[in-house]
Amino acid sequence: MKPATRLPLALAILSAVATNAVANGPADFMLRATIDGQRVEGQPLAWTDSQMLLLGRDGQLHDFHPKEAKDAKKIAKGFVAYSPAQLKGRLQQEFDRSYAVTTTQHFVVVHPRGEWSAWANRLESLYRSFTHYMSVRGFPIKRPKMPLVAVVFRNQADYYRYAAADGTPLAPGTLGHYSPQSNRVFLFDISGGSGDADWLANAETIIHEATHQTAYNTGVHQRFSEQPRWLVEGLAMMFEAPGVWGASSIKGIETRLNQGRLQDFRNSIAGSTSDWIMRTVASDNEFSRSPGASYAAAWTLSFYLCETRPEEYSRYLDRVSRREQFTTYGSKQRVADFAAEFGNDFTLLDAQVQRFVSELPR
Repeated sequence: MKPATRLPLALAILSAVATNAVANGPADFMLRATIDGQRVEGQPLAWTDSQMLLLGRDGQLHDFHPKEAKDAKKIAKGFVAYSPAQLKGRLQQEFDRSYAVTTTQHFVVVHPRGEWSAWANRLESLYRSFTHYMSVRGFPIKRPKMPLVAVVFRNQADYYRYAAADGTPLAPGTLGHYSPQSNRVFLFDISGGSGDADWLANAETIIHEATHQTAYNTGVHQRFSEQPRWLVEGLAMMFEAPGVWGASSIKGIETRLNQGRLQDFRNSIAGSTSDWIMRTVASDNEFSRSPGASYAAAWTLSFYLCETRPEEYSRYLDRVSRREQFTTYGSKQRVADFAAEFGNDFTLLDAQVQRFVSELPR
């Protein structure tokens, strides 16, 4: 099973702010301050007497007590991200000289010197595939506020070593992850930088995590408000299929199937009680109780809606992405938002999904 993307940390931050009664923001200015010995520039997004959340110019979300900010000073109106050149310079200082930094139209990619530079174009290509796929289905894509950062390590050992030093716990077998707090994708090259097609050996994980990053930065998901986990994971799992991320050259519904999730659905959910859609939509709790079945349900429901009701699916994504920042998402509102686009007859919807699945190629 694919390791869960590190969304719980971001949700914990959201919940902490949402439960404080006096959350303000976003501010109409940027400030510069020294926090724990590090100079930070960015826009305050929300704050209370005991907590501030600040969006750094590099896309990182800084969470700190206001009293920890030393020598704070307003420096500009609104939010101004670092340019690709500025971010490249900062990343070259952050990583040692064995790493190079390559920029593309949307990415700034840290990678070992040599053939690893191919990763920049791979990620840019995935970005284009994602935005094209969403655009032709009527979803209004926004330009990212800042360059997207990806860090490619030489091997799994270097990847795990960096994560441990950064305080990020990784489950055994993790091949890559997107961090909502830093807004970065981290991965390692399983091909050892050979520059050939061997990267496809862990392509599903890379595409999954790159989809999260792109979706959160183009308005498909709202990075700073709670989003239904089935919706976030379902979309990323759809893009694991070559017929989705390589849609311009690959045709046929069989190429768009995530065969692993489809099989999991047929084994665990198909023909079961019809309330699985309601439980999936109403909360994220099922992911803790039964993760395998939950991922299968998330992909199946997402794939069905995108294939058969693309306009409603795009409107639903847009509705959820426009939620107020730093707010939690209760079950009643989740169900109401879903029903506003797809109706509230969950028994009928279950029958439609089950019939759709039964007709998919085996």
